[in-house]
Amino acid sequence: CFVLWQSYRFFPKSTVFVVVVDPGVGTERRGIILKTKDYIFIGPDNGVFTLINDVDKIIEIPQPEEASLTFHGRDVFAPIAAKIACGAKIEELGSEIKSFKKLKIRKPERKGDKVFGEVLCIDAFGNIITNIPKEILNLEYNQSITIKIKEKFKVRFLKSYGYAEKNELLALIGSANTLEIAVNQGNAAEKLGVKGGEEVVINL
Repeated sequence: CFVLWQSYRFFPKSTVFVVVVDPGVGTERRGIILKTKDYIFIGPDNGVFTLINDVDKIIEIPQPEEASLTFHGRDVFAPIAAKIACGAKIEELGSEIKSFKKLKIRKPERKGDKVFGEVLCIDAFGNIITNIPKEILNLEYNQSITIKIKEKFKVRFLKSYGYAEKNELLALIGSANTLEIAVNQGNAAEKLGVKGGEEVVINL
C-alpha cells in the first residue's frame, strides 16, 4: 500500500489503477473499485488501499463464475479496468458499499517535544521509511535527534545521504516527504534489526 500511495499522485488525472497484491485470491475476500476526485483504483479489498484517502465511492465487483480462482488480476480486475477505460460508469459494474478494509497503521502525531509514528516499510537498500511527514518535525539540518525503534539511538538529521560519513546512521526526508532512517552506503534495517510496522518515537 505504501508503494501505491507514494506513486499514484504522479500519474495523470483519470488514470485507472489495477492493484494486484492478493494472497487471498480465490477466497471470500471482495474485489472493489475505489473512486476519488482524480483517480480510480481496482483490486482486492485486503488493505492494499489503506493509504488512499478522500474516496468518493466504493463499488463491490461481482466475481464471474468462469474466473480462475488463482488469477483475478487477469479474469476480474483487468476486464473491469478495460470497461472503465472505454467509458463505462463504475456504478454499472457492481454494487455500492460503504467501507473498505484498512490496515491498522498508527497515525503520526506530535505531543510536545515527541513525535510518534510507524515504520511503513523497508526499501531495497535497507532504508527505514516511516509515516512521519516533514511538516510535523520542524527540524534543522545537522540537528541531532534521538529516535526509538525498539532501542534508542542518536542520529543527525541531514539533507541527503551524501552529507553523512560512510557507514554513518542518519535521518532525512525521503522522496515520499516522510522521515527515513538510513546508513550511508549501508543497510539501516539490518544494522538496527528493524522491520515494518514497528513504532517510531522521536525526541526533538
